[in-house]
Amino acid sequence: MEDFILDEAKIAQNRDFIRKTLSETGRNGMERLLSWLDNTDFYTAPASTKYHLHCEGGLAQHSINVYELLKAKVEAGLIDIKPETVAITALLHDICKANFYVKETRNRKIDGVWHEVEEWGVNEKLPIGHGDKSCYLIQTFMLLSPEEYAMVRFHMGRESDSYSDGFSKAAAKYPSVAAIHCADLEAAYIVENRM
Repeated sequence: MEDFILDEAKIAQNRDFIRKTLSETGRNGMERLLSWLDNTDFYTAPASTKYHLHCEGGLAQHSINVYELLKAKVEAGLIDIKPETVAITALLHDICKANFYVKETRNRKIDGVWHEVEEWGVNEKLPIGHGDKSCYLIQTFMLLSPEEYAMVRFHMGRESDSYSDGFSKAAAKYPSVAAIHCADLEAAYIVENRM
């Protein structure tokens, strides 16, 4: 996984796909949201510091992977979700990671010798929680339906906070919450481990 690299052409292709797919939702405020994304590192940021797609362009690629997996669940008849909801929730579930990662230089022992290496670090400017931050950022530009809000808010599954049973309650009301959570896990631990 460490050697996986997205070239500039693939990064541009992913950007174009995300922009086109989100624009086609026709959602009020989407063009403003896309303009904001263009002024962030959303299309070039990694998906994580070291766990999955920790490379330039990894965040956009991960978002597309989640979109494809969630869309496949709908097409297979496992769940009934509107196409615009699939696009908005899957492609924007990790919008909280825009302008979140920074490159840092650290000393690391490799084969018994210390080397200066460049790694991804985190510079959190709005520490309100992963799903909450994504919902906040999206709703700065457009409204989410209650189902979409729940899907983005709980895409990470159960969290160890004061509302830890929220995932179960949300998934019972909106099965799509469980579907996007599974798609996110499948993208990170199955699809992206094979890239």
